[in-house]
Amino acid sequence: LGVGAPCIAPHQPSLTRLPTPKKLTLIKMAASTMSMTGLKPVVSLRAPKRQSLRAAAPKTVRPVRQVTKAMSDVQVTISACNAAMLFLGRFAFLPYQRAQVAKAGLPVQNGMAHEEAGDVYAKEASFITSTNDPAGFSLIDVMAWGSLGHVLGFFVLATATNGYGLFTQ
Repeated sequence: LGVGAPCIAPHQPSLTRLPTPKKLTLIKMAASTMSMTGLKPVVSLRAPKRQSLRAAAPKTVRPVRQVTKAMSDVQVTISACNAAMLFLGRFAFLPYQRAQVAKAGLPVQNGMAHEEAGDVYAKEASFITSTNDPAGFSLIDVMAWGSLGHVLGFFVLATATNGYGLFTQ
């Protein structure tokens, strides 16, 4: 025997009690009707229900009529906010932004612009900034102002439905 192992002689009676036949049937029934909810087992002591051998009558199912709307209030809100932000970006903020970029100028190092100094990677990607818009509203501007339009639209939708009634009466 190992260290700490119990020393029980074979001639000593067992200290555990055997279950009675009534307890055995309850244990068998509980094992057959045991289910799990979360991490705890739920044991039902009722006998399991027996299903009838008759075939169930077929149920008639009514078709559900689905109504589809072309434009919901959410879509109108997001579209209106996008249109407003694109309009503001193109006609209000674009001239100011271009003037600030021209005033700041290109980055210089030792008195020369990076592109003039021979850095081939300092040249702007012309395929992204090229546009047919007379004011120069490019793809980057559309994506930036469109994302701000989505942010504004989600803000309007969130505050209109949160119970505070910031934009509703």
